[in-house]
Amino acid sequence: MSVSPNTQAVLLLTAHFAKARKEAAKPLTPKEWGRFALWLKENALTPEQLMNGRLDELLSGWSDKTITLERIEGLMDRGSALALAMEKWLRAGLWVMTRSDPDYPARLKKRLRTDSPAILFGCGNRTLLNGGGLAVVGSRNAAEQDLAYSRGLGAGAASEGYSIVSGGARGVDESAMLGALEAEGTVIGVLADSLLRACSTARYRKYLMANNLVLISTFYPEAGFNAGNAMQRNKYIYCLSDAAMVVHSGEKGGTWSGAMEDVKKQWAPLWVKRTSDPKAGNAAIVKAGGVWAPESVKDIDFRSLFSTQSEVVGVDEDLFTQAANEISEGGTDYRQEYPDEPVSASMIDEESGSGLGSETGGAETNGVLPERAGSPPVEELDFYDLFLVKAELLCSDAPKTPGELVETLDLNKTQLDVWLKRAVSEQKLKKLARPVRYQWITARQSTMAL
Repeated sequence: MSVSPNTQAVLLLTAHFAKARKEAAKPLTPKEWGRFALWLKENALTPEQLMNGRLDELLSGWSDKTITLERIEGLMDRGSALALAMEKWLRAGLWVMTRSDPDYPARLKKRLRTDSPAILFGCGNRTLLNGGGLAVVGSRNAAEQDLAYSRGLGAGAASEGYSIVSGGARGVDESAMLGALEAEGTVIGVLADSLLRACSTARYRKYLMANNLVLISTFYPEAGFNAGNAMQRNKYIYCLSDAAMVVHSGEKGGTWSGAMEDVKKQWAPLWVKRTSDPKAGNAAIVKAGGVWAPESVKDIDFRSLFSTQSEVVGVDEDLFTQAANEISEGGTDYRQEYPDEPVSASMIDEESGSGLGSETGGAETNGVLPERAGSPPVEELDFYDLFLVKAELLCSDAPKTPGELVETLDLNKTQLDVWLKRAVSEQKLKKLARPVRYQWITARQSTMAL
C-alpha cells in the first residue's frame, strides 16, 4: 500500500515519526493545521506542492505568529524519517487517512470542523468509521458489576446492529468492545497510545481479519501512554458516535472531562449508569445534563438511546426531495451531473462494487432510481414509499447493516428503525442476524416463500 504525495506532505507537517523527544520543529496541532490548511485552500495550493521546495515563493503571503516559515521548512525537511517510519507501519498493516480522503469520518468534520484531526493512523475495517454507534466510556479500575454491564452493552448493541465506539483501555472500554466482538458485532476503537502493538495482539487480530473491528489513533502509532493524549482523544470517541454511555466515572480524570465536554458541546445524547459508589462522579454528570440509564442492560431499549426527549424524530428532507425529483423527472445520472466527484457510497453498492447502473433486482437502473412496480404517482408517495425505493436499490444485491443505511441515506437512526421494522412486517425486507443486516426480498423470493 502506497501513500500519496498529498498524504506524505500532511504527515510531514502534522505527525511525529519517533518516540517523544525534542525535535527541531514541533508538528502542527489540529487547530494549527486547520488554520494553515484553510489558507492553502484559499490560495489554490495543495500540501503536496510544498514538497517541491520554493517555500519562500509559495508561502510569500503567509504570516502566522506560531506557524512560521522556518517551522514549516523544518517539518518538510524530515523526508528520511517519514520514509523509515512509513515502511515499518505499512509493513505491520497500518494505514493512514487524511481529512481530504473520501472515507474520512464525516462526523468528525461536521462536529469539530477545522479542529478535526489532520491524520488518522489505523488498522482494520476503515468503512466502520462512518457508521456511528454507541460510545461506551468508563474507568480503568471499574468494579466487576460495571464490567459486566459494559460487556452486556456491547453484546446488546451488537444484537441490534449498532457498533460500539470506545477507547480500548482496560476496564470499561475493553469490556464493552469485547462484548460486542464476541457477539459478532462491530467496534470502533479510538486509542490514545500503542496502536502498532494493539493491531498485532491476539486479542484483536481475528476481529481485524474478520472486518468487524477498526482501531485508530491520532497519535504516533508507537507512542506510550500519556495522560494528555488520553484526555484529548476522548472527544473523538463522542464525535464518532450517535449516543454515549458513561458506565463509571470519578469526579476528575479522563472519563469525567470527556463527559463534561460532551454535555457542553452536545455531540451525542449522554446516558449514565446508576452506581452506589460514593466516590463516583456519575450523579454530578447527570446533574450537569446527562440522563440516567436503566439499571439493568436487559431493560435498555437501544433505539431509545439514540434520541433525547427534545429531539423531534424526522428525516433529511433534502434526501427525499431529491428522490422524488429523480422519480418524477426520470432520474439523475450522478456521473454526468458530477463528473469530477469521486463515486461515493450513496452511488455505489460498497459490498458488491457495482454502480447504480448495474442490475438491481433484475431491472436495469442506468444510474437512476428505479420505479417500483405498482407504486403510486410521485405526488401520492409519502416518505416511507421513497425509503422503500432507496432500500430496494441498496439492499437487493447484498444485505446492508443499519449503520450502512444510516450513513448512505443520512437518516435519523430512530426513524430508520421504525421504517425497517415496518418493511420487515410487510415482507419487503428480510432481517438477518449476526450481525444484523437487511436484505431486499425480490418478487421471486416472495413467491418461493409462499
